Amino acid sequence: MKTLTTARKMQFCILMLLFLAPLFIFSGAAFALTKDELLPHISKSLGYSVPKKYLTDNDGDLTNSLAVRLALESMGWGFVITVYDQIAILPEWCEIDPITEISKKISPPLPASITNCLDQPFAKEDIKTLTDWLVLCKKKVSWKASFVSEGSVLTVFKHGIGDPSGPANGDLAKGVNEPLFAAMITVDMKKTSCQIATAVMIGAQKAPLATIAVENYGVIGGINGGYFAGAKPIGVLRRQGHTDNAKFWPQRSAFGWDSEGNTIFIDGKEIANISSDKRFDKYTEMLQAGPLLMKNGEVSDNTEKIQDNVLNMRHPRTIVGTDGKQVMWAVIDGRDNMHSVGTTIEETKKVCKWLGMSTALNLDGGGSSSLWWRGNTFSLPSNSNDVERPIPYGVLIFQEGSGVRQ
Repeated sequence: MKTLTTARKMQFCILMLLFLAPLFIFSGAAFALTKDELLPHISKSLGYSVPKKYLTDNDGDLTNSLAVRLALESMGWGFVITVYDQIAILPEWCEIDPITEISKKISPPLPASITNCLDQPFAKEDIKTLTDWLVLCKKKVSWKASFVSEGSVLTVFKHGIGDPSGPANGDLAKGVNEPLFAAMITVDMKKTSCQIATAVMIGAQKAPLATIAVENYGVIGGINGGYFAGAKPIGVLRRQGHTDNAKFWPQRSAFGWDSEGNTIFIDGKEIANISSDKRFDKYTEMLQAGPLLMKNGEVSDNTEKIQDNVLNMRHPRTIVGTDGKQVMWAVIDGRDNMHSVGTTIEETKKVCKWLGMSTALNLDGGGSSSLWWRGNTFSLPSNSNDVERPIPYGVLIFQEGSGVRQ
């Protein structure tokens, strides 16, 4: 047998590399897991089987990013991903990636070995790293993000993981109200105009908040208001100095403000009626609801004769509060065992303190709770058909120089 020359050896090596390259590529791809292969490990870590309706369809091999998405959706965090999908529509944040952003802000933090290479294949050896993180999340997990735009700040929060077999309002006996999702718009009302707008102004008795918002010029945010019966507000309602409903509901608290952005919280325990008191005439915008949750940094204990099931059952909640400088309009989602179970009134007071509110008023909740910001709704409807409930009026937040359409 003749010895191969150096040139022949090189040719032979090149041919062998060309022949074996596809095998190496195929072999590498074979190590990437699929959704069906990873899901049993996720379910074992969380302690429950994940219903398919919560999961994104994916039949191919997983990247680290897709594996993290699958884990988040399995925890009931799909709407957190939706929040970033909606934010990414806006030009300021058009380049953000939801999984990357959540990875930066979630606690406990995702392992760096996964987040540092989100576009790489998710391999078998990564399973333990991901599932160990999920075990930590079962004990405690939270996330918070803020977005600043044109005089307003949207802040979104999420705590805890879901329980697909649990009750929609969580386990009241254990007193643990997780998972919990909240969204809040913060404004300085001396700089940013807020006004009440009715559905009548757009030709309807009632309409979804999003419809009321987009039909008015220059709106950047909005939230639902106080209680109503049919299409009629319960309690006093003033907008731009015009009284839509003059009756001040006895012992119910209210929130008002004037054209300069000066605000007032009226304690229903102290003020029986405002019609004969000239101190309140200057407040051109006013809505009544209740109960008062916080007052000057202290918890308010007046139930304002509101029904027990409203006070002591968990529901979605809408709140207006202040830290003494800025006004916070917030919604807590509820009636969803995977996304957010809601709060009782006592639990709502704790959330108010956690959000930094020193004075706060409970507004209409349940299926009416809704928060809209820059073209998207950042709350989930709790109605059985998953659509936003029509309401007679909402509170709109305007860009500087804009106002409610006359």
